[in-house]
Amino acid sequence: MSFLFPSILWGLLATSLPLLIHLISLRNTKTVDFSSIRHIQELTHDTIRKLKIRQWILIALRMGLIAALVLMIAGPIQMSESTWIPSEKESTAVIIIDNSASMAVTEDRTSYLDQVKYELPNIIAGFDGLVNLHVYQTTPVRQLYSGILEKGMNLNTENWDITQSVGRDKIWSVVDSILKSVDGSAVNRECFILSDFPSAPPTTFSTEYVGWRFYCLGQKQLADNVSITNISAASQIKLPNHLLKLNTKIENMGPIEKRNIPVELYLNKERVGQIVSHFQPGRSKDFLFQVYPGKSGIIRGKLEIPRDDYSLDDQQTFELTIPEQISCKVIANSQDDLFVLKTVLESISGKDRFLDIELKVMISIDRIYLDETDVLILQDPKLLSASAVESIKRFLSEGGSILWFSGENYANLTPLIQSNLKLPVFIEEVTLDGDSYFSVEVQDRNNPILQELNLRDVETVLPQVFRYNKVEKNKRHKMILALNNSDPFFLEISHSGSQIYYFSSPLDLRWNDLSMKGLLIPLIHRLLILSATDEMNTALVEVGESKTIKISKDLLNKEWSVVNPSGDKILIVPNYNQESLVINQINELGSYEVFADDDFYTAFSSKLSPFEKPNLRATSNEVISVIGKNKTVWINPESDVKEAITTRRHGRTLWRLFLILAIIIFMVESFLSRPRPDAMKNQL
Repeated sequence: MSFLFPSILWGLLATSLPLLIHLISLRNTKTVDFSSIRHIQELTHDTIRKLKIRQWILIALRMGLIAALVLMIAGPIQMSESTWIPSEKESTAVIIIDNSASMAVTEDRTSYLDQVKYELPNIIAGFDGLVNLHVYQTTPVRQLYSGILEKGMNLNTENWDITQSVGRDKIWSVVDSILKSVDGSAVNRECFILSDFPSAPPTTFSTEYVGWRFYCLGQKQLADNVSITNISAASQIKLPNHLLKLNTKIENMGPIEKRNIPVELYLNKERVGQIVSHFQPGRSKDFLFQVYPGKSGIIRGKLEIPRDDYSLDDQQTFELTIPEQISCKVIANSQDDLFVLKTVLESISGKDRFLDIELKVMISIDRIYLDETDVLILQDPKLLSASAVESIKRFLSEGGSILWFSGENYANLTPLIQSNLKLPVFIEEVTLDGDSYFSVEVQDRNNPILQELNLRDVETVLPQVFRYNKVEKNKRHKMILALNNSDPFFLEISHSGSQIYYFSSPLDLRWNDLSMKGLLIPLIHRLLILSATDEMNTALVEVGESKTIKISKDLLNKEWSVVNPSGDKILIVPNYNQESLVINQINELGSYEVFADDDFYTAFSSKLSPFEKPNLRATSNEVISVIGKNKTVWINPESDVKEAITTRRHGRTLWRLFLILAIIIFMVESFLSRPRPDAMKNQL
């Protein structure tokens, strides 16, 4: 046991006062003459002995009462092996405040972050001596205060601009970087982490910070939270005035059942659907909304559920792109090769001129301009120069797509061209004699290309193949249609976020009869729609991440700006080399609008990081087991923060125990010192 104020222990000398007073009273006894000593003689020897014992007990109690009061005032503390008593030397203290999205959870209409702000003065008030204090927030990492704190100094924590963020914090990597930047030479080093602890620290954490002590202020378990966890189009193919299907997922992350929860869908600020359902604790439900967008262009959407203790995941905005017109460039070796593709494309375009078609005959493709092109169709090209390959690669990186029909010239393409475009490697040309043919089989029935083709039986409209290029596919190649010998006929190849749709046989009746089948027109239609859909620009982006918007070269010199959900306008300088906009200021939830010279260009929405789900939390045991029991203090939100810190820093205070002891002694002394009626009667 130790004492916070050991000098007060000199007061224990006062315990001798009752004894001294008693001895002095005995010394000053006077003899009094009585006319009769009859009553004194009646006192027995036992009675006199009992009175003396009682008298000495009272003296002992009074001495004990004084001693208990002195010890209480001296601040007794119980020491342990893990107790840290700061030395008189300078100390270092770091306070790290988690202001990420998950700290927006409310309890009794007060967020976790506000509760942390309330405890800050209590933490600072407990510092002793000279403290080198550093205070940080995590999202984004920013220093709020740095300076020398002396005992008795009053810091106004309300002036610290601690704002609620909707971004993700990597709490332990932030702690790691902050502690490494702080001077750790002081003998006494304390780190206070005020967070909901979405994860436990890495296993190496304890060995890296041997001399540090950690105080972890945790938060209560989330009670009421229903969350929107997903919204996406059921099909990549989106057309004006056609049925649009949207997949949604709602999850109850709280421990209580939620009944009659409405899930509402809005398109272009109009409510177009509503579903009311019950949600069991820890369970999720999938819902399918079917709506008609009504027009082409950028469709603004919003999914919404009632507000609860965590309101950030109760609403999700999104954007969908429905192409109005598709620019299609076709390159072939001759007019005969163009004829079939021209007929198919004009049939798809119709009277509404859905397609902007450009037909070219190029035996040798040296230069190719694709700035205004959405889809490039190559019918068995003979030669591609290095410049043309680079143009195609840039076209793919900007979101364009390619339909590649390989034929007799595919074998002449160099491996360099094939590797740059990630095309399958040529093995050999396979030709059947007579009336023999290969049939075609569906390999991926769930692929969006084959869905909603409006064909009663796809197998009946599949082509017969008489000649084809045998190729070697890899993991990048997704086989959609195959020959009955398992060789690829139709591959989907991912390249720079776009697709190359590769056919191992051209649109030529000497190779196959695809041009005569009912599959061709709807298949090409679907491929064009998929290729021209601007999914890259409108895709959701996590808060805190950067967003890349592809733009054409002729728009680079325009004045670009982004309007965030708060309505603030931010100017953006295009990346001229990549022909894109890189938007880094994604720090709000909601819809962002992109403008070129004040003309609307596109829009996208932000979303919460999945790591900011409030139900994803590390337990106190998980954190303590990594850092170390003797180095960690876990403070529950119901606890007295100041007392918990003081207890570990100085030991467990025992003043209450001595106060109770003093009260008990006082009560016993009062009882024993009270005159007893039977004794008085005997004396009479």
